[in-house]
Amino acid sequence: MLKGVKPFESLTFVGSKDDMGSAENHSDLNTHYAALASRTEILEALERIKSDESFAGASRLVDLLDYIVTKHLADPERKILAKIIAEDLYDRALDQDTDSHNIVRVDAGRLRRRLAEYYVGPGQNEPLLIHVDPGAYVPRFEVRSTETSPRDATPKVADAGLRRSQGSMVIVGAVLVALGCGFLLGTITSLRGHPDAPEAAITPTSGDPKLEAERRARMSKSPSSLQAVTLSDHARNLIFPMFEREQLKLSLAMFRQAIRKDDTYFGGYAGAAQCLAAMALFLSDGPDRSGLLAESRKMVDRAIEQSPTNSWSQSALSWTLLVEGRDSEAREHAELALDLAPKDGNVLDFYAVVMLLTGEFDAAREAADPDRERTSAVGRHADQSLYGAASFHLGLYQDAIDTLIAASLSGSPISAPNYAYLSASYQGLGEVDKARKYAFELMENWPEFNPSVVFGRIYSNPDQVKGVTDKLLAAGWQQGEP
Repeated sequence: MLKGVKPFESLTFVGSKDDMGSAENHSDLNTHYAALASRTEILEALERIKSDESFAGASRLVDLLDYIVTKHLADPERKILAKIIAEDLYDRALDQDTDSHNIVRVDAGRLRRRLAEYYVGPGQNEPLLIHVDPGAYVPRFEVRSTETSPRDATPKVADAGLRRSQGSMVIVGAVLVALGCGFLLGTITSLRGHPDAPEAAITPTSGDPKLEAERRARMSKSPSSLQAVTLSDHARNLIFPMFEREQLKLSLAMFRQAIRKDDTYFGGYAGAAQCLAAMALFLSDGPDRSGLLAESRKMVDRAIEQSPTNSWSQSALSWTLLVEGRDSEAREHAELALDLAPKDGNVLDFYAVVMLLTGEFDAAREAADPDRERTSAVGRHADQSLYGAASFHLGLYQDAIDTLIAASLSGSPISAPNYAYLSASYQGLGEVDKARKYAFELMENWPEFNPSVVFGRIYSNPDQVKGVTDKLLAAGWQQGEP
């Protein structure tokens, strides 16, 4: 046990901002730290984290935490750089690519959130807390007295987005999107049997007090302003399945109407940008695609101008960047979005899809976990479809099958991508009869769907496309033949 320490006496090691500047010298703090907690006590706290069930299945995050703690203990003055972590942990050569920084940054964000969850859950009685603050890969150790109650001792996790805003604008990206994800017109459907229902009955509830407060503020401004919010919320849930182009057009029309109702509301522009970029995603290069992307960029710039730190505004930016082919920036903004709103269902979904389409399958699967707590639950989230797709690409074929079937049974729309992943997953398990069944149902019900073309346009890495299409071909899928 750590003795003689006042409650919540923090030990902050301010280290490198990666390649952005030199690390400051904190030898006095290091001396202070040595007097408060021994190396053994820190390593024991590390081992308790690594062995806890909440970190099961997160081996990459465990390895990252172990790496930065042990490296720091070995040499507190040494800068721990993303490119060195990428080389040591991910076998990325220093000159291999420029993407290694983003991979480490993404995992560091996931690790921060996992640690925060651990310390308010199974680790709430831990005497020594280990933090990894945004912008650096240096551990910060926080010691709390055993006299402090678990509730009082729970560390307050600062808003990472606000901390990052110092010195630069917070850019956050996340969106509600998915391969074959479902949507639920809950409140709209309920109106069909209640023609005299008041307007309050058609306003979806998000479970987010901040959003509800914004609605009250909009109502005090004008009924039209509140209508813009209501229209945008409903339209947001019609964006997907994004393979349904006519549905995207309907959603876009609703967002345009929201802009006409109140051209100062950022949500109308953010949602319109998402629809336009989604339409562009499946088009080959040419004037049509360029035109849609240009308008998407115009819309997202308006959303950013009106509400630069709102997660929805920034989610549209993340999605537009992805469709523009700027994968690294899209991932970075999606990561920032999740730091800003870690429980928002729409943010989680778009974070997951950005990670999925750029090959970060562990991160996609973690964010899309159907058991993860979500707010803003207006409509049906995309978690199951995304979780199934990510599981397939990780070779977890049975998980993919179970989740995709559960998605269909729960009311999510049946989609061509879901059937493609189901067939490929059964083929991966060697269950050829079931793989063939889904391959032929795919051909019969979606004869125009070509996985090679569709997945080829949305996935960054051709190997991801090949992983699906090779198994589909082995299962008997043929373009244009029922």
